[in-house]
Amino acid sequence: MAALLRKALKKKMFHPNGDRLFAVIEVMTTTQEDERYYLCSSVTNCKEVQITFVKNIASSQDEQFEKINTWFLEDLKLVDGKEADQDNPHFDMHFDEVYGWETSSTASKYTFVRCLQELNHHYLGKKILFVNFDIDYLIGASSNLNRGDFTESRLKLHLNMD
Repeated sequence: MAALLRKALKKKMFHPNGDRLFAVIEVMTTTQEDERYYLCSSVTNCKEVQITFVKNIASSQDEQFEKINTWFLEDLKLVDGKEADQDNPHFDMHFDEVYGWETSSTASKYTFVRCLQELNHHYLGKKILFVNFDIDYLIGASSNLNRGDFTESRLKLHLNMD
């Protein structure tokens, strides 16, 4: 299912603009009923790293998606993991405003944040603060990203660093 979702998003939202999709994660919302929402990380053809909030519009015939918001990784100031020493699927991303997210697992949250770290390292080299994370999980597992070793759960993430 994760591969099909990633393929549909890539084909319909990112590839037509020349953007390269790196990660797709499912996030929960308070208004979520039968709707699904995703955070996607991508790189534009101008080498700008973006994080896009996407809504999956249910359709019996074809997958349809709607961009709700897009932020540049360059504008990300801080990522707050909420609690480093507890199993907590919540995290905040601080841009000009603070946006809170809930995933289905702590492992998935860490996987997405490691992806942001890798994209920042590769494309920006900017200092982004990562607070309230277990440093062993953030740094120790980052070398596994290029091998494709990561957790998949209801929060689906696919990282392709080719």
